[in-house]
Amino acid sequence: MMGERTVSALYAGGTLVFVLLTWQFAVTVLNVPAYFIPAPTNVVTALIRGRDLYAAHFMVTLWSTLVAFGVAFLLALLLGALVSEVRFLERTLYPMLVALQSMPRIALAPIIIVWFGFGPTSKIVLGILSAFFPIFLNTVHGLKVVDSDQIALMRSFRATRSQIFWKIKLPNALPFLLAGANIGIIFAILAVIVGEFLGANKGMGYLIVNQSSQMDTPGVFANIVLLSATGLVFHYGLQALRNRLLFWASGSEAAGTSA
Repeated sequence: MMGERTVSALYAGGTLVFVLLTWQFAVTVLNVPAYFIPAPTNVVTALIRGRDLYAAHFMVTLWSTLVAFGVAFLLALLLGALVSEVRFLERTLYPMLVALQSMPRIALAPIIIVWFGFGPTSKIVLGILSAFFPIFLNTVHGLKVVDSDQIALMRSFRATRSQIFWKIKLPNALPFLLAGANIGIIFAILAVIVGEFLGANKGMGYLIVNQSSQMDTPGVFANIVLLSATGLVFHYGLQALRNRLLFWASGSEAAGTSA
């Protein structure tokens, strides 16, 4: 018998094929202009025709996204650990960071571009700001929801605060940390693209704006396909990493949710 993952993959693949065929049929029958809604075949043609162009701009966006996500991940892990372990920081820094979370980071994009210029630095900064908060908040939550009996047991064996953190708290927070990372990586790529929309001379966001101004709708859709595929790779890649690292956890624990 086929496994659950195989069945899910077949359902997803079948749905995608059905949508593409329906899309192709509707556009062809209704004679919809390609500049309005291109057929899937037009999008594939655009991808093949401009593969070198897409590759060059894609690597710029990918590099900015990965750097932004990496820095955000490390900062969120460090600050999350400090806030959960140091009572003073929990009372002072944590409320301020929670308040900053409600601030629309995308609205800061024009100011960040003024501060850091039109190069990749401004996109990386915007990506860091967007990816940081979901990772940070999940990390703090994961470090806080520890079984008190486990802590008591470790203390009965005269475990140090550092040992309790590394052996109990951090493994307990790992599902939450990876769940936050799954959200953060998507936020990072969205922020980088928005930054490229507003001011850049390369990158996928810049390319989309340039193609839109030339009414190259198939080209824009080709960009969307590439970015969607990238988001899926990030999502399922982190999911695979989570399953690999958290083989010991129950379903709800591995998903980063508390019972």
